[in-house]
Amino acid sequence: MRRDRSVGRLLTRAFGLLVALIVVSGAAETTALIMQRRVVDELSSHVQPLELANAEMHSVLADAQRSLRGYLLTGDGQLLDTYYVARSSYALTGRKLRNLAQERETDRVNRQLQRADAWWVLAERQREAPPRSEAAAGYVTEGKRLFQEFAAENRAFDTDLAGRVADLQERSARLSVVTTVVVVVLTLLAAVTAALAAVHAAGRITRPLARVVSVIDRRRSGELDLRADASAGPTEIQAVAQAVNEMAERGDRIRRAEQDVARLRAQVRQLGYRIRAHLRVEDAIHEAVQGLAEIIGADHVLVRMAPGQTDVPPLVSLHDEHVGGVLKELADCDVGWLSHGDVWATDDPTAAGDVQPTEAERRAWAAVGDGPVLTVAVSGGDERIGALTLIRDGGPGWTPVDIRLVENIAVDLGRGVHHARLYEREQHLVARLQELDTAKNDFMSTVSHELRTPLTSIAGYVELLLDAEAGELGPAQQRMLQVIGRNTRRLRELIEDMLILSKIESGAFRTSRAPVDLVVVAEQALAAIAPAAAKATVELRTEMERPLELSADAEQVDRVLMNLLSNAVKFTPAGGTVTLAARRADDEVVLVVADTGIGIPAGEQQSLFGRFFRASNAIREAIPGTGLGLAIVRTIVDNHGGRIEVASTAGEGTTVTVRLPVQ
Repeated sequence: MRRDRSVGRLLTRAFGLLVALIVVSGAAETTALIMQRRVVDELSSHVQPLELANAEMHSVLADAQRSLRGYLLTGDGQLLDTYYVARSSYALTGRKLRNLAQERETDRVNRQLQRADAWWVLAERQREAPPRSEAAAGYVTEGKRLFQEFAAENRAFDTDLAGRVADLQERSARLSVVTTVVVVVLTLLAAVTAALAAVHAAGRITRPLARVVSVIDRRRSGELDLRADASAGPTEIQAVAQAVNEMAERGDRIRRAEQDVARLRAQVRQLGYRIRAHLRVEDAIHEAVQGLAEIIGADHVLVRMAPGQTDVPPLVSLHDEHVGGVLKELADCDVGWLSHGDVWATDDPTAAGDVQPTEAERRAWAAVGDGPVLTVAVSGGDERIGALTLIRDGGPGWTPVDIRLVENIAVDLGRGVHHARLYEREQHLVARLQELDTAKNDFMSTVSHELRTPLTSIAGYVELLLDAEAGELGPAQQRMLQVIGRNTRRLRELIEDMLILSKIESGAFRTSRAPVDLVVVAEQALAAIAPAAAKATVELRTEMERPLELSADAEQVDRVLMNLLSNAVKFTPAGGTVTLAARRADDEVVLVVADTGIGIPAGEQQSLFGRFFRASNAIREAIPGTGLGLAIVRTIVDNHGGRIEVASTAGEGTTVTVRLPVQ
């Protein structure tokens, strides 16, 4: 203890000496500053303004002399404007000089102003004399003398003022040097005193304190279990070491709490993922209830849906406690007291004043026990869909972290319920649409089959009548039967297309591949389309290499050729040309059908292969068709692993290119 006291006395004496040196240094510097302030004040508030006023006086008279002389020499009256301005400024400048002048400058200022006044009297006589006259010239010599006398007084006064400025600046410099020397000497004395005190105190203060600092640095580097020695050094150092140890303990507790919070947040985040992953509403709610009980440590968890909510279970609880259990009374309570985003927690000081549970709700909580209660609104978007209530039988109340985590789960639950409900509704809708699609396909298939039989019968009887099997027909009757025959064929083609389309949509359309000579199939198609081309006066041309064998479904390839050729003939005006070209290109067979018909508008070509699509120019010209042919062609080409391309210009024609792999 005696060494501690001696160190204390040494430090006290050293501190006292340092204070005395600092006070003396401050007093010396303050005195020097006051004296320098006086010098600066004299310079800035008296001498320099007086110099400026003296220079301004010289400038005023010089301007007046130049303008007056110019006027007398040239006769230009505008030059007198400067003279008049200078005369007005002279009075103000003279008053300024007299006001700034002190007792020792008054005599010089008065002599200068007397010379200036004499010049102004003569200047007025000069101004009244006619320009370039002998009278005006006679005043020049006298005016010059008076102005030089004024200028001499002005320069002499300016020289005096400059000397005073130099003297004041020299005094200021001497004061600065003296002040600097005094401050440096006192600072050196203070430094020596501090060094001696530091050397004597190092053994008792610096080394123990350095050990404490080392502990702090090592803890910052990651050695969190390290503690300072609180038994070494003076009492103050021991207190610092003890404080460091207490802060370390507090930091460890905070770090452990943050780790727990981070772990809970990670678990809550994973729970949110699991809730939103469920595609059934009930599964999403059960996932939330089970997860909250495990993560948050709730003994009772209840989800209540708001009235009017559909496609959701109205009540879900942990262990089904809402069915004859402790949560039965709470399950019967309405959640209408909660709005979107509301939260209520027992003893929560931040709860909003507008969120007030009903008396029935409070009684139901009391029936469960006296543990803390937490209720959070569950919302889907801006719609409140229910409430989530957690109850503990005992233990700690709900912390802000608990409340925030449960709010996050409530948000995820609301999203999960909303998405699962949408998914279930979508599944019901998809199932219904599939049923309707199946019914439509069945209807199309049945109707197509049922229509083929009567159409075949109609076509047969039309042919018999045309062959005069029932007697001779007149020309008018033959034309009528031909119209019936054409429309029967069109209706049969439409039924065939609809039947194929029905098979495509139902997945019953199959491609059976076998070796096929494309030239043979093409010639058959050309032979079948030739009568229609001849009737429309459309020329058919062919450009085919031989042979062109590939693995394909011959019947389907024939349908592709028939559809493309019939379209080309149908949309080509009389006198036009339809060309069928076929060739081998590497591992593909290239089939090209080109016509000189009406073409397809550029803005409609992207919809060409859609079902029931018809170009606007074809509709305007009333060209018959169903819009199913190219959709069927596209499906057949895709089934063969091929490609189809269309190049068309309205009014010039269309070229369709089909590429089919050989194998």
